[in-house]
Amino acid sequence: MKLVAFIAKIAAVLLLIAHLAIESRAQEFRFNAGGGPISLLVQTATAGSEPTDATDNGTEIYWDANFGVPTKITVSTTAPGQSFRLYVSLSVPSQGGGGQGVVKPEVQLIDGMLDMDIFTDIPTSLPGRQGFGSLIYRAAATVAEGNSNEHSDDTHLVTFTLLAQ
Repeated sequence: MKLVAFIAKIAAVLLLIAHLAIESRAQEFRFNAGGGPISLLVQTATAGSEPTDATDNGTEIYWDANFGVPTKITVSTTAPGQSFRLYVSLSVPSQGGGGQGVVKPEVQLIDGMLDMDIFTDIPTSLPGRQGFGSLIYRAAATVAEGNSNEHSDDTHLVTFTLLAQ
């Protein structure tokens, strides 16, 4: 059986939206990727089946959505020549009585896509407006899609945006 090899190098780009015109408070948005871009390699499979998806949950994201209105986090990607599938989701631990917002389902990252909501309804006050979570990337490929030797590796520039809702 021919195995499909796939590498997705994901670079998190921080993008802060301009302050609301009414107030000039700082917003914070930062990542901890544990040492640079993430590489996902789809290469294992059981004989007679499709390759096993590769996952990575080693990137933490932190925010302080100090906009004074409910806030959200969106995601998009640029991946020229994309041949394979890449998904992202956010896991946010419970954060007490201040509320924590609404985590959206896994998003498929497609080259040139519009921003998609990944986390919405971030509260306006402390402690709820501050939070953290883990980004979970999942790379998928099938035998029919080919492999990196035929198509080259996919490289994604993933953009997360923190903005007023």
